[in-house]
Amino acid sequence: MQPGDAAAPRLPWRVPAALGASQLVHWGSLYYAFAMLVPAMAGDLGGSRDAVMGAFSAGLLAQGAAALLAGRLIDRLGARRVMTAGSLAAGLGLAAASRAEALWQLYAAWIAIGAVMAFTLYEAAFAAVAAAFGGAQARRGIAAVTLAGGFASTLSWPLVGLSVEGLGWRATLLVLAALNAACALLHWLCLERPARGNDAVRPRMAGGDGATLREILRHPGFWWLSGSTLLTAAVSASVAMHLVPALLSKQLDMAAAVAVAALLGPMQVAGRLVERTIGRHASLRAMGITALAVAVLALAGLAAAGGPLAAAMAVLAYGAANGVLTILRGAAPAELFGTRAYASAAGIVATANAVAAATGPLAVAWLWAASGGYGVALFALALVALVALAAFTVATRPPPAAKA
Repeated sequence: MQPGDAAAPRLPWRVPAALGASQLVHWGSLYYAFAMLVPAMAGDLGGSRDAVMGAFSAGLLAQGAAALLAGRLIDRLGARRVMTAGSLAAGLGLAAASRAEALWQLYAAWIAIGAVMAFTLYEAAFAAVAAAFGGAQARRGIAAVTLAGGFASTLSWPLVGLSVEGLGWRATLLVLAALNAACALLHWLCLERPARGNDAVRPRMAGGDGATLREILRHPGFWWLSGSTLLTAAVSASVAMHLVPALLSKQLDMAAAVAVAALLGPMQVAGRLVERTIGRHASLRAMGITALAVAVLALAGLAAAGGPLAAAMAVLAYGAANGVLTILRGAAPAELFGTRAYASAAGIVATANAVAAATGPLAVAWLWAASGGYGVALFALALVALVALAAFTVATRPPPAAKA
């Protein structure tokens, strides 16, 4: 049992409950819905599907650019104010996108939506949980939020598809805008101001509720942890973009490849359920090392797989590991450095992660073209995950005083 479990009944569970619901909406409408909107938007706006998809890519870059500002504002003003404003802005952005009559207008609206994503998605939600639960218990709350958020794609894709078919893409965006506005009310009512000194155990660095941003940036562990997270983000984005064609190269037909790839989301939820079940009995370090090791083996297994069954098993293992890693991405900074400057530090990492997520798939595409297949590229991803494992191990090693 982890320290502080005795205080579990007093933890403000309304915070992760509200954020779980709002993350379903935000991820479903701001991220996953776009894929279902592309064909209709392309036909109406007179652009190719690739040109329309470029608006989404531009939005992701805007998200990375805004992440540092979002983190600083959350640390200064609290997640309640920032996420409430972010949800309102997301609703306005979606409403503006629904009125686009030209491709450039869609780009402008989605760049704004992308910037708002930095104020509404996981990094902001994790900061809200860390402030409410304290660094020692943040992992439990973050696990609950990601467990709910894991169903976003599962619900969004079919529901948005049906809405586009029945109402059209413009009316669908207005419905999504209203749901985002409702999240603003949910955030305002359920989130709370940061509670200083809420850590049940002292964080790795000294000082009540944790280290200042300056202290965090001077600590080598932060950079080891950031490096591990950055490499993991590059791997995750590469897998998301290249999984289906990689499976096609393993003797699966298109229907089977899509079906196996679709299991990635449910397996992430399964991984989060496992973490939530056994997490209180295992340290963050142990869970992280295990999850990263499984990811390394899964990627190497996918690279070496000679048939569809081995490839499918590798995908299932990777999905479960990635689900755990999402929790640890949010929980590790809070547990190691406290909650005082959590959002600002997370914003720095998120900005770097956005660049990694954008460049990782391009590197895999280059390796695929250069080698004539996905074998080399998948082994390279396994090697990158192995380096991430080494960096995480260094970042979370106990301080000298704890060795005895």
